[in-house]
Amino acid sequence: MPMPPDILQLVGALRRIGQSLDTHSKTIEADAGVTLPQLLLLEALHAEPEPPTAGRLAQRVSLSQGTVTSILDRLEARGLVRRTRSEADRRRVLVQLTVAGRSAHAAAPPLLHADFIRGFSMLAADERGRLLDAVDRIAEMMRAAGDPSPLSQETAQIA
Repeated sequence: MPMPPDILQLVGALRRIGQSLDTHSKTIEADAGVTLPQLLLLEALHAEPEPPTAGRLAQRVSLSQGTVTSILDRLEARGLVRRTRSEADRRRVLVQLTVAGRSAHAAAPPLLHADFIRGFSMLAADERGRLLDAVDRIAEMMRAAGDPSPLSQETAQIA
């Protein structure tokens, strides 16, 4: 059965997105010495007002808790994050940036190309919302079909 033209266009667009992310990921690693998934967690930790749990981080960045734990192990081994037990509830383990982690975050390039961030920021809020909804829906459809997320694939290789 022939593939519908819009599916071919979608695959082409997703491939271009994947190539762009891969190229930028290599730039991040060369410039900052961290992988894109590691920088994603550093960014999420930087944005949190209070130290979160690994589970909260996993929700925030849409990765599995196991993947986040593996990335945190590598970041902690490098002295970029610290995990400590909550004083209020000793069962909870909280994650926070260290001084070295804050420095690595500050020195790293943005998660996406600056031109993309600028262009996306210039869109009206409702248009940004529609784009986010569409990309989220595509990601969910791919996940439902059994495809891992691009970040999960990358994490398995270089986290």
